[in-house]
Amino acid sequence: MDDLFGSAHELEQSHIQEGARDGKRDGMRLGLAEGRALGLQKGYEIGMEVGHYAGCVRMWRALQQQQPGSIPAKVERSIAAMEECLLQYPLYQPQDEELHELLEQLRGKYKTVLAGLGLSAADYGSSSSSIAGDGGGSSSSAATAGGGKQPVSLAF
Repeated sequence: MDDLFGSAHELEQSHIQEGARDGKRDGMRLGLAEGRALGLQKGYEIGMEVGHYAGCVRMWRALQQQQPGSIPAKVERSIAAMEECLLQYPLYQPQDEELHELLEQLRGKYKTVLAGLGLSAADYGSSSSSIAGDGGGSSSSAATAGGGKQPVSLAF
């Protein structure tokens, strides 16, 4: 009688071990695929955000050349700080520890520049509202968002 239960127990244990091996193998395969897809998505989102900031800096520099004095000195320093962060940003080293810290600095400087120009992320369109982390932007005017300042003319 003991042998009968012993054999059944051994059979059950072998099935449990086989199932564990199969589950581990399948989990590794699926986890790798899901991780790769998530990494690709997040990398794309971060790339879009950093590209947005780089484009804004280029635009502000072009504005500054065409309309000297249109950007206050304090805002100019923030733009220069954004440029420095962009130059240091590890685009091709996604595992660099500084990546998230520099991204947070870029976000902060971006918001500082917008406020200094009397603008809000909503003034830059809906896509930059989510980029700046405003949570969708507000419906208030640019003058209100800038603390009563008149927004800088961005006409080229």
